[in-house]
Amino acid sequence: MSLFAVWRGTLDLPALPERGLKVGGNRIVQRIFDGVSIKAQIAPSQIRGHDLITTELSPPYREILLRRKGANRVDTSLPVLVAPGVDDPDNLPVNFEIQWDSQGELVTYANTPEKVLDSWINRFDFRTEDEERDLPGLRTPQIGALHAISAHFAVGSTFEPATVVLPTGTGKTETMLATLVYRRLKRTLVLVPSVTLRTQISEKFISLGVLPDAQVIPHDLAKPHVAIITTGIKSTEELDAIIQNANVIVALPNVLEASDAEIVCRLADACSDLIVDEAHHITADTWQRVRVHFATKRILQFTATPFRRDGKRVDGKIIFNYKLGDAQAAGYYRAINLRTIEEYGDEEARDVAIAKEAISVLRHDRDYLKLDHLLMARTSSKSRAEAVGRIYQRLAPDLKPVIVYSGSGRTLINRMAMTQLFDRSDAGARIVVCVDMLGEGFDLPYLKVAALHDTHKSLAVTLQFIGRFTRKGPADKIGEASVVVNIADPDAEAKLASLYAEGADWDRLIKRLSEERIAQELRLQDVVLALKESGNLHTNLSLWNLRPALSAQLFRTRCSEWSPLAFRSVLPKGSESWYALSEPDNVLVSVVCRSSDVAWGNYQNFYDTIYDLLIIKWDKVSGALFIFASDYDALRSEKIAKAITSEETALVSGTPIFNILNNVELPLVKSLGSSRIGAISFTSYFGPNVTEGLASIEKAESSLNNLACLGYENGERVLWGGTQRRGKVWQQKSGTISDWIEWTTSTWVKVSSEVESESNIVRDFLRPEKIARPHSAWPISAQWGEQAQMRFNDRQFVIFGSSEIPVFAVDLTLGDVGTNGEIVFRIESDEAKSEYALVISEEIPGGYRHDHISGPAVTFRHGTLTAVPLEEYLQKDPFIVRYSDGTYSYNCYHIPVKLDAGLYQRDKLESWDWDGIELNKESMHKVGNQKTIQFRTFEQINGEFDIIFNDDGHGEAADLVCLKDVDDNTIRLCLVHCKGAHEARVSKDIRNFYIVCGQAQKSIAAKHAGLPALYHDLKRRQETWVREGHNRFLKGNIKDLSYFKEKSRRARLEFEMILVQPGGSVASITDDALRLLATTELYLLKTTQAKLRVVLSP
Repeated sequence: MSLFAVWRGTLDLPALPERGLKVGGNRIVQRIFDGVSIKAQIAPSQIRGHDLITTELSPPYREILLRRKGANRVDTSLPVLVAPGVDDPDNLPVNFEIQWDSQGELVTYANTPEKVLDSWINRFDFRTEDEERDLPGLRTPQIGALHAISAHFAVGSTFEPATVVLPTGTGKTETMLATLVYRRLKRTLVLVPSVTLRTQISEKFISLGVLPDAQVIPHDLAKPHVAIITTGIKSTEELDAIIQNANVIVALPNVLEASDAEIVCRLADACSDLIVDEAHHITADTWQRVRVHFATKRILQFTATPFRRDGKRVDGKIIFNYKLGDAQAAGYYRAINLRTIEEYGDEEARDVAIAKEAISVLRHDRDYLKLDHLLMARTSSKSRAEAVGRIYQRLAPDLKPVIVYSGSGRTLINRMAMTQLFDRSDAGARIVVCVDMLGEGFDLPYLKVAALHDTHKSLAVTLQFIGRFTRKGPADKIGEASVVVNIADPDAEAKLASLYAEGADWDRLIKRLSEERIAQELRLQDVVLALKESGNLHTNLSLWNLRPALSAQLFRTRCSEWSPLAFRSVLPKGSESWYALSEPDNVLVSVVCRSSDVAWGNYQNFYDTIYDLLIIKWDKVSGALFIFASDYDALRSEKIAKAITSEETALVSGTPIFNILNNVELPLVKSLGSSRIGAISFTSYFGPNVTEGLASIEKAESSLNNLACLGYENGERVLWGGTQRRGKVWQQKSGTISDWIEWTTSTWVKVSSEVESESNIVRDFLRPEKIARPHSAWPISAQWGEQAQMRFNDRQFVIFGSSEIPVFAVDLTLGDVGTNGEIVFRIESDEAKSEYALVISEEIPGGYRHDHISGPAVTFRHGTLTAVPLEEYLQKDPFIVRYSDGTYSYNCYHIPVKLDAGLYQRDKLESWDWDGIELNKESMHKVGNQKTIQFRTFEQINGEFDIIFNDDGHGEAADLVCLKDVDDNTIRLCLVHCKGAHEARVSKDIRNFYIVCGQAQKSIAAKHAGLPALYHDLKRRQETWVREGHNRFLKGNIKDLSYFKEKSRRARLEFEMILVQPGGSVASITDDALRLLATTELYLLKTTQAKLRVVLSP
């Protein structure tokens, strides 16, 4: 620098004008120089009227002329500045403004993509940020990712797509920019998933983000030429212009797909690299279509999660995975307080409840903790944003809520709203209601309270949403983030579970704080927190998501203390284990990794790697030890039991195991195994053959070894299984760790009760008996087989000829009994009706057949399987026929049921006034006929229920489905069955009761399927009527029905049936009819714990 400088100080060099080129509907932008504050000196120059500015920058910014006021412009290659506010250039002030007068050689500096790349040679400086010493640089994960990227692409000439996983807030975008400059990528296509992100990413590439401030590149480094593709590329000429003038091309995948295939191919050929941002947004199909064109190129994917929105993992090799736990340990994330509420009301009630909780959290943070937090309420649509915004404006006007969403006419409104949101003064907004506009890429550190009015549709977006709220900011103004979720939303808990499934880091990051959670969730939280006190399992996976089968081996112990960690001494050689131990609860959970020979051959170098789950609970008081293992033999469960307790520990075996069937009503054995007494033999029995096995046991010819039994317990359908030699019991379902612990406690109560002999245990089992002729009692109902009842009705179809009807829209009823006792099944929909007869005879192969009598031939289809003739389908899943004596049958097997119900109590019979009602007119139909039994019933019970639904028609659950909100923990479900009087008059004819009692017994399936399944059936039936201009709701609406569906997930269901038959008389009803009603009542009580009401004429 000159010794004769007239001025020394810091100059604010202004930015150079942005360079732009429009190509068709797209544009290319280069922001060559953003301006910088730099030390400089000014001295006289040899050019008249001009002084020379010498800076610390590199050429061409090292020397710049300063033209004095009034001096003539000169022809020079140097850039020229002017200082319009300086009148005396010989006495320059300390601070003064300068402007570009002419650019000189800057006009052509880095004006092509090739020149930009040349200017980047050796200009990248690896610096690591050190906050404690206030040293700028890249963050540790950014440095790590940059090295991993360079290493991946350093060897060879063809490369597997590379994936970099960086949690939101740790600097994905700057890592892309650093990769671009450091590796001097020739021409890069950047794919983004949304218009908003395209704008944000384009701006980042145009400015190179924070790289200059991080001092990894100099401020005067030439910025790249960035093409922003907003519309399809229309011609090869447009494409050539883009290729020739761009370092970086930013586009959405769908915009590329809108271009001609040849153009996309040529674009791919011209690009050296493909960068995919937010890769978890790109579905498999879209990604594959793009990847085809870039198969030979370097592909680099950035994502916050390796899971795409379609549930599959992001394709490619993960070359760098910076986990949430790493980010939290480094201080990039703080804990998220998950605040759950439970509101089952309609949409507005839910929104109000969420808003109140979120506002309460915000006020606590601001007023009590003195934190400068903001609240974001996330909705799914513009209309929802407006509705939710009005709620916040009503509940918290002092917090000045604003609403932001994209759309026509919203630009100015949004800009003003965002200005208010960024305003930290008392005039600023403290609440913003938005749709997706504040999505990935948006960063305002003060947004620390999130209210999820509409949960995100995918796991990936949920992860991004929560991650955004945990970015670092000023420590004295920003604390922990809080997220408010309504767990009455049936999807909310499932999505949280999916979040935990990604890894244990989310488990550590999310703190569940709600005071209002149900007892079940609180119990699980207590168990999980206790297990985290000892061991390292919770650092590898989330304990919240463990779902063991309700299964256990049972042992009796005699020790006073146990050594749970001794289980490791018994594990197979070479296995590795991780554990979590709750010392207060005496519960151990472990995951064991072991190797096993492959099952498909004999090889020394090939083996399977298997992960097993082991759960152990010891009840010190009762001496009971319970072990669950995903593979009991491989984990040596019986040796583990002795190793962790004492050698005196004994397996609970023999008859006590079968006490699991205590309190099980109408037990039907699905399978059993028995050992022949006095011989070494074992026999298994399945289906109707179990009767033979049971008889052998009763005769003391065989010993019962194992069984699986279906029945009803506490009004619920259950399946219990047990094996007495292994001391193992199970149920056909799974649950959380706390569910398993509670199940073992209740199971032990059963098993340790008074022991019966084996013959007494099997005494009350239902036993299928093969019959040679139809059963003598009158058939009163028919229903689909067990498999059909357990499946989703909308995936099963009855096909009448070529007309396909879902099962839920088809009625299965009984026709007249044939002269030889044939049972006629009537299969009927609104469009078609067919009849089949069940013929039972010893002369028929197999003992039975189904004859097609009338109507179109019927086939049955489940899911995507090929349809099969009804006769063939019924061999595997036969119709179930119920009889007036309480028994039932399927095909040629009859199951006697000893109900011993006696007579229905006469004083429980109800009578109504049927004046003006035609006693054989049952249904009010779509027109709402008021002179019908159904309408009179509605009038009588209207005041008892919140919802009354006219379900009459093919596939009905009942004529009327009624719901009542009893209290916080109870829902009353009532099914009302109406039947017209035989011959339209009051009589003693028992035929008045056959069908209505059969309907009652048949409809227990609605209770066992649960309210969610009933909701879907009713909703479908309502939608069909609505399309025709009718309404099935006599009281309430679909929102009310949705409320009950969601509340049923946590509330007890109180079940009731009302049978309405004005053809019977309270005064003259016969004993046979009372016996049938009593049998029905007892059956309902045993299977569903339902209350039965019977309504007749006086």
